[in-house]
Amino acid sequence: MQEQAAQQNNQIIDRLLGEQQQKKSAHIDVFAEDSQVLITTSRVVSIRYRIYFIVLLLVLVIFGNNILLSAWDDYQSTKTEVSDIDFKISTFETKKLQSVADQKLIQKIEDQQANIISCLNTRTNCSEIDPALRTNFSFARSYIQLNNLTDPKMFVNEKILIANINEYLLRDPATKTKNGLINKIAIGEPKEFFWNLFYVPLKLNITFDTKDALLSFIDNVEKRVLADPEYRVLYKIDKVNYDIANYTTQQQVDIDLNAYYYTD
Repeated sequence: MQEQAAQQNNQIIDRLLGEQQQKKSAHIDVFAEDSQVLITTSRVVSIRYRIYFIVLLLVLVIFGNNILLSAWDDYQSTKTEVSDIDFKISTFETKKLQSVADQKLIQKIEDQQANIISCLNTRTNCSEIDPALRTNFSFARSYIQLNNLTDPKMFVNEKILIANINEYLLRDPATKTKNGLINKIAIGEPKEFFWNLFYVPLKLNITFDTKDALLSFIDNVEKRVLADPEYRVLYKIDKVNYDIANYTTQQQVDIDLNAYYYTD
């Protein structure tokens, strides 16, 4: 009987130990599953935060390129404009005084134009000219010679240029005889000089019998004023190809010059 009771007790203990072992195994499985869930959740959260960070970084880059850089460029542009305005304000009074002085000078030139032309061409009536103009003869002559050479059918009125060269530059001012003969003339395309001022390049090939004939041509270009205002042209000589060693013989001379004019 004692052996049977002991055997039953052992069976009960074994069963209890088995149940406890099963509970421990179940607890271990649940813990493992919970740990796996936590690890997976942590990875998902980490990836999500990385995505959020990348998106935020992209937004910042786009914001910086499209807004911040644009705002900085606008700031720099505004700063430059303000500096320009300040400079214009600071120099306005000086420019105003210069403009008033230029207008007075131009008015004097127009009022005494006849005496200026007489003084330049024949050296007469020079004493009648205002002293302020005597030191500005070059400017006065340029102002008087400058003309509007535009033409509705072409860039520049070539008829005026050719007539000016043939009937003025190539005539001796005293005898009115021809001082040269044009062999070739080439008129280039007009170019802007300043604001509404333009110039057109000319290439001439002219036969001069003597050095004096060439000098007469150059004096007409640089020193005298044509009497007829409609055919006046302001020139500047760039190059003269002349053999000075053979100044007594007839020569074909290449001359480059620019004709200046204004547009309305």
